[in-house]
Amino acid sequence: GQDFERVYEPSDDTFLLVDVLHAHALELRALAPAVCVEIGAGSGAVITSLARSLMTLCSDTLEPFATALFATDVNDAALATTVATAAHNGVHVHVVRMDLLCAMRAGCIDLLVFNPPYVPTSSEELQQAVEQQDLSAAWAGGPRGRLVLDRLLPSLEVLLSPRGVFYLLGVRENEPDELIAILAQAGLHATVVAERRAQNERLFVLRASRDT
Repeated sequence: GQDFERVYEPSDDTFLLVDVLHAHALELRALAPAVCVEIGAGSGAVITSLARSLMTLCSDTLEPFATALFATDVNDAALATTVATAAHNGVHVHVVRMDLLCAMRAGCIDLLVFNPPYVPTSSEELQQAVEQQDLSAAWAGGPRGRLVLDRLLPSLEVLLSPRGVFYLLGVRENEPDELIAILAQAGLHATVVAERRAQNERLFVLRASRDT
């Protein structure tokens, strides 16, 4: 069963990321990712939907589905929920309990997806959420909502494969123009590919790759 007292429930941010990946499905199928990873998978809704899109395109063209799917999270309940969500939809996802991508081999990720804790909070609020393994750790992002994200970005140049593509969800307070500049320093060309207003949040999805 799904445990939304301990796992982030799919919401507007989840649905925007799902919609973007679905809209980009043909391009992603052409990428033919050998390894696809979602960081902080939560309910597993995003990686399951992405897998279903790719599997459908493969079956339409009679090609085998050969993508290894990985979901990481620091929340055991989230990993269990991801397994259940995927299995319910006929998808096999390897779940790994790890912080960000600390155990991933360099240069192996062809497709990376991240809906980080993006809500601006104090550093203290974020630390408290992490220490107490509180559900708010799924959304509390520290100052500018960037504390978790800023730990990841410098490592992307090493972690992504030469043809790797990265999709990131965020809110305007995360300062997407600055994120694009940071990614450029890591050798990645990034653009905002979707925006949506959801209640009091201005959400965006950013796509980054080595190709211009």
